[in-house]
Amino acid sequence: MRAVVFENKERIAVKEVNAPRLQHPLDTLVRVHLAGICGSDLHLYHGKIPVLPGSVLGHEFVGQVEAVGEGIQDLQPGDWVVGPFHIACGTCPYCRRHQYNLCERGGVYGYGPMFGNLQGAQAEILRVPFSNVNLRKLPPNLSPERAIFAGDILSTAYGGLIQGQLRPGDSVAVIGAGPVGLMAIEVAQVLGASKILAIDRIPERLERAASLGAIPINAEQENPVRRVRSETNDEGPDLVLEAVGGAATLSLALEMVRPGGRVSAVGVDNAPSFPFPLASGLVKDLTFRIGLANVHLYIDAVLALLASGRLQPERIVSHYLPLEEAPRGYELFDRKEALKVLLVVRG
Repeated sequence: MRAVVFENKERIAVKEVNAPRLQHPLDTLVRVHLAGICGSDLHLYHGKIPVLPGSVLGHEFVGQVEAVGEGIQDLQPGDWVVGPFHIACGTCPYCRRHQYNLCERGGVYGYGPMFGNLQGAQAEILRVPFSNVNLRKLPPNLSPERAIFAGDILSTAYGGLIQGQLRPGDSVAVIGAGPVGLMAIEVAQVLGASKILAIDRIPERLERAASLGAIPINAEQENPVRRVRSETNDEGPDLVLEAVGGAATLSLALEMVRPGGRVSAVGVDNAPSFPFPLASGLVKDLTFRIGLANVHLYIDAVLALLASGRLQPERIVSHYLPLEEAPRGYELFDRKEALKVLLVVRG
C-alpha cells in the first residue's frame, strides 16, 4: 500500500509499504479516505520526537471499514468511521475511570516508539486496535471532510475548554490562531463565551480568527496583555486556552489571565520544564490545567455538534492534496503557507 514514511529529519516520502493485517479479535482495518497533517506531526518532521526511519506517519483520519476482527460486533465493511488520534484499551484502571488518555496500553498513531510505535494514518490502510473503543461510526448526514476533525484538533479544543471550566458568559483568550486555536474559537462560540480574543503573530491567521468571531490581537504589533485587559474591564479573561506549546506562550497565558481565572494548556511541546510563576500564581489564585487530549471522552458530543451543523471546522482547510504530494504538504504547513492540509488518500 502507499503511505507517508519518515526518512530523516525534514525528509519524508510516499512509498509502498506492507499493508497491515488483523492481529487481534478486536482489530479493525480502515481504508483511509482523508488523512490530516497536524501541527504535532511537525515535531516528528523536525526530529524533536524520535521516530524510526521507514515509520508511517499521521494520526488524523476518516475512512471506511475494510475488515473486522471476530470480536467486533458493531462494525461491518463499508461503514464510515473516525477515531481518536490515540488508542485506549477500554479495560485498564485508567480507562475505567474514563481517563482514556492515560491508558496503560495506549499509544498514538504514527508517533514513534515513545508512543506505542503504532503505524500512522497517512496510508491507504490503518489497523485500529481495540476498535470497539477506538472507532466511531459517522452519523448518516455527516461528511468525511467535517468528521475528520473530531478525531483530534476539534475534540482537543473542545476538551481544553471543558477542562478550563468554560461557562456561558465567560471571556476567553486563545493564544495561537493555528488549527487548534481556530477550533477553540468556534467551540467557545457554541459553548456561550461572551467575548473571544485571539492572539497570534501571523496576519492571515488573525484574519481567519476574526472571521470566526474573535477579536484579533497581533502580538508583533501591540502588547497582548495590555490589549486583552483593555478588552476585559482591566481584569483579564476568565479563561486562557494556550494552543501553541512552549514556555513563552505558557508564561503569557499565566500573566494574562484574571485573578481567580483558569489557564488550560493544550499546545504540544517536548520541553522538560518551564518556569512556573509560583508567587504570582499563588496570589492570583489561578487554576492551571495541562495534559494530552482525552478525545474518547468528548468525541461523541463533538460528532453530535458536527452533525447538527453548529460546528463547521472544514472551513479552515486551505489545501486538499493527493497523498503523493504529502512532502509538499508538510513543507507548506511547516512554512505556515498552509493553514490546514488534508491528504486525499482515496477519492
